[in-house]
Amino acid sequence: LAARAKLEGTRKRELAGVIRQLEAFARQRLLTATRMPVLFLQLEQNTAWWSRNAPPPPAKPDSKPCAGGTGQGGARVIHEEMVFQWYAGQGLQIQQLATAGRANALVKACIEPNPKLACDRARVKTAMDGLAMLAVDRGGYRGWEYYFAFGGGRPPWVSGLAQGTAMQALARGSQVLTEPRYLDVARQGVGVFQRRAPQGVRVPAGNGSHFLIYSFNSGLRVLNGFLQSLVGLYDYAEIADDDEARALFRSGERRARQEVPGADTGAWSRYSAGGAESDLGYHQLVRDFLRSMCERTKGAVYCSTADRFHRYLREKPGLRFLRAGRNVRFFVTKISCVTLTVRRGSRVVARVTRVLGRGAQTLSWAPRGGGSYRVEVQARDLASNVNAIRTTVRVG
Repeated sequence: LAARAKLEGTRKRELAGVIRQLEAFARQRLLTATRMPVLFLQLEQNTAWWSRNAPPPPAKPDSKPCAGGTGQGGARVIHEEMVFQWYAGQGLQIQQLATAGRANALVKACIEPNPKLACDRARVKTAMDGLAMLAVDRGGYRGWEYYFAFGGGRPPWVSGLAQGTAMQALARGSQVLTEPRYLDVARQGVGVFQRRAPQGVRVPAGNGSHFLIYSFNSGLRVLNGFLQSLVGLYDYAEIADDDEARALFRSGERRARQEVPGADTGAWSRYSAGGAESDLGYHQLVRDFLRSMCERTKGAVYCSTADRFHRYLREKPGLRFLRAGRNVRFFVTKISCVTLTVRRGSRVVARVTRVLGRGAQTLSWAPRGGGSYRVEVQARDLASNVNAIRTTVRVG
């Protein structure tokens, strides 16, 4: 409170947001014994950061595709291998998935040689201790909770994606460090997959279960999050020899086999069931998770879909004219930057660029008098594959 009083502008607003959050948890009797160390650590980090710094810079993607993002996180700060991410108006928030993913990478470097990341057992222990501390009691089981409002959800909420990744990291870390207590923490996380949403992440579906990416949104079925929750659950179950976790995995895997085909448009992947196409990063991510499921289960649907998703990264977008005139109607097979260029002789008389998804699309232009015009539609997909079609339009 004293630090907030000395601040102005963005820095004051961000620290105030974290303080309000903590006060709200206290009023709602959500400030439990296991949450207190986590939430006061978060408050401590925010107080230190905003007292001295402006907002952290955003992550720089490896590439800048013409449309969509690259599946990477926003502005982040690292403290003892824990990741804090800036969410405007809510300060620096513990990013459970990023923290678990970072821990997983450190552990993996000790299991599989990595020229870019050396095995550092001290860092692994720091990461494991952090993950263990962040797992809070949710009434007989432990979860890696999120403490900020997001996508219509009110905190605290959990994610099957983060939960599975954290359990996977802890189980692996217990092997690398020969430390069973990390496996014990992971074991206490199984309950999130047993409980139905919103207390847990399980939603009965078909002849199995879907594990949600956001416990507060049972209608949003994100394939990449579902698959990685299964991969984490599988790896934990094998290391812990946990039959209950194996049964949960089998239930989820039955459902995943049914959901995977729906994510394939024939030219790209969908981010969620019945939803829009993935951006480049999420397309690559779901391909990688499909490969992980292929390795673990040998299931044909995972292996073949992973191969197709990889192939789509090298294939040009398909294009065909449906109607050409002042309104140029065409079909594009996957999300692309589409440019309509109209020439009269050698002169460009119109150019329009839009980000368009798969399907029938229309771009319009205004003729400059009668005569013959050359119309070109070019599509550049998120992986920079280019295709173009051309035709001649006569205006009376």
